[in-house]
Amino acid sequence: MTDRLTLYCFACAGSSAAPFYRWRRLVPSWLRIEPVERPGRGVRLREPHLRGFEETARLLTGEIAAGLAPNYALFGHSLGALLAFGCARELRRRGAPPPRALALAAAAAPSRRKDARFAALRSDEDVIATLRRLGGTPEEVFADPELSRMALDAAAADFTVVDDFRHAAKEEPFDFPVLVFGGRADDVGEEALRAWSEETKGPFSCELMDGGHFFLREREEEFVAMLVARLTAALAWPRFGADR
Repeated sequence: MTDRLTLYCFACAGSSAAPFYRWRRLVPSWLRIEPVERPGRGVRLREPHLRGFEETARLLTGEIAAGLAPNYALFGHSLGALLAFGCARELRRRGAPPPRALALAAAAAPSRRKDARFAALRSDEDVIATLRRLGGTPEEVFADPELSRMALDAAAADFTVVDDFRHAAKEEPFDFPVLVFGGRADDVGEEALRAWSEETKGPFSCELMDGGHFFLREREEEFVAMLVARLTAALAWPRFGADR
């Protein structure tokens, strides 16, 4: 029998964590999906956006740590992958039990990231063009002035968070499994995905699916089934104490 596992899920730039609630009907009973919402969107819409990476990671880590499940894993998509990684580091610094796995989608490894990737975005038009290139934002959002303003403000803040991320090369690699997923048509290439193996001394896997940056939405049921299979395998890996 598989141990019950809580999966904390972090959304991509500009997005609410609400779409993760759909996963609850797709996963087995032993897996609990727990969306992690950032300020400025979803149920936290009235809270101000954050623009610093470490500030955001510390805030979310504190909220997770306050009710940390005894058996848990972290999942993130794009910016959410960086934040899941940042929260794993921050939990380690706080002496919390390590996750059973860190699952990451559509994000280049820290050592392969380009500095200030979004610094050139100077206007709403620049942000809209970037969102359209990445996909995942319905055109109806851009056509509605109120929805468009909310989406652009959230995306602009999140792009600043992405650019504020810094690679801490001297930090010790993790001991737990790191599970990476990517889209074959995404700008994030396989080499940049596989470089996440540098961040763990434990098991590592990298799976590619058809699709672009939002392959996990385009092929949601297929992706969730693959994620569940990889998490099931990760649970067989011996769990260490506090990962130091």
